[in-house]
Amino acid sequence: MEQKPISAIEQLQKSLQVVKSRQPAFPISDVLLCRLIHFSNRTMEQTAADTLAPEGLLLSHWMVIAMLYGSADFRRRPQELSKAIGHSGPNTTKTTVFLIEKGWVARIPDLDNRRSCWMELTPAGRTQVEHLLPKMWNAYQLALSPLTEPEKETLTRLINKMLTGKKLPCTNK
Repeated sequence: MEQKPISAIEQLQKSLQVVKSRQPAFPISDVLLCRLIHFSNRTMEQTAADTLAPEGLLLSHWMVIAMLYGSADFRRRPQELSKAIGHSGPNTTKTTVFLIEKGWVARIPDLDNRRSCWMELTPAGRTQVEHLLPKMWNAYQLALSPLTEPEKETLTRLINKMLTGKKLPCTNK
C-alpha cells in the first residue's frame, strides 16, 4: 500500500518534536509559529509572483510601482522605496532601472539637493498599475481565502503588533 507523501508542515512538526525530545527547554510553539509565518509569507509571495509572471514582472517590480502609485504625488526617493519594499539599495536600483527602461518610472533630479533624486511613476506606469491592480487583488484574496473576515482582522492586528509593538485599529469597518 502506497503511503501519502508527508507535507512540509508535517515534516517540520516531526522535526521540531525530535528537537524537543532532545532539548526539553526548546520553545517548540514559538519556533513552530515563526516557521508557519515564514511558510505562509512564501506562499503568499509565490501566489503574487505567479500572477505577475505572465506580465514579465517580478514581485519587486510590482512593489515599487504599487508604492509609487500609492504616493500622493506618485514619487518617492530611492532609499524610501528600498526601505518600503525591504530590499537592498543595489537590488532596488536594479528594479528601478528595469522599470525606467519599460517607461513606467522616471528618475527626476531633486532641485533642492543635487545629490538626490526622485523616482516618479509615469502615466504609462499608472496605466500598468491600474491594469494589474484587479489581478493582484485576486491574488491577495486567493492567498487569504482560507481565512474568514474576522480572522483576517485578528491576524492583521496580531502581525502589526508583532512587527511594531503597537495595536492597529481595524481598517475594514
